[in-house]
Formats: sequence, structure tokens, C-alpha cells
Amino acid sequence: MLKILLASHGNLCLGMLETLQLFTQETRHIQAIPFYTEDPERNPEAELEDFIRRLQETDTAIVLTDILWGSVNQQLMMKLNDKPQVHLITGLNLPLLLELVTMNPESINPETIAEKVNACHDSIVYMRQYAIENLDGDE
Repeated sequence: MLKILLASHGNLCLGMLETLQLFTQETRHIQAIPFYTEDPERNPEAELEDFIRRLQETDTAIVLTDILWGSVNQQLMMKLNDKPQVHLITGLNLPLLLELVTMNPESINPETIAEKVNACHDSIVYMRQYAIENLDGDE
């Protein structure tokens, strides 16, 4: 079974999940864990431990964090390091999340994930520069 975990500093991951639901209603397999919030109802460390405990060897998990080498990313790296069925990606963004959610679970492997990550690099664009480069000569 495919499981996706979104983890971030603050509520970014919750907003990302909410936005994803505008594109697809099939989000039961996606969990968001916000770290460093003032929500007394949440215990992100316990939620993470529960996510890890429920992982089966036959599951495939994709975990997305917000900042490379940020504290959330580091914590998940340490906790998930010994789980070969877990693919940890940093740089949580909506185009990447949409790409991953629409993947066929049987096709998920390090190569296809790397392809999706590389493809999403092109979705990060400085529009002022992009518009000038793409409008030049279009008169």
C-alpha cells in the first residue's frame, strides 16, 4: 500500500494537504504532521512514531519535508534511515506532490521518484525573467 507523509515546520503541510484536496478527493493515504506549532492537541513526535509503527514491509511510503537539512528533515532522516521502503524527499511543493500522488504505486522506485523530482525543478520559475526570455522576439 502507498502511504504519503507530509511534514513541515508549522502548518505548511496541513495547507498543502488541504490544497491537494482541491485536485483529488483520494487523500486517505496521505497524512500531514506539522512540527513546532502551538496546537496542544498535536504531538508530532507521537504521530511520527505511530506512522512508523504502522508501516508494513510491503508498504511503500513517500515522505516529504519542507527544508533541506532543517530540523524536521533531519529528524525524519534519523527515524526512517533503516526503512528501505520509505523514500524521503525534501522541498515540499504542490507540483511535486501532485506528481507523486498521481503515480502508479507499482512504478514507485528510486529512479521514478528522481525523475519526478527533476521534472518539478522546471516548475520553479522566476516569472519576470521567464516572461522576458519567452516574449523576446514574439512581436
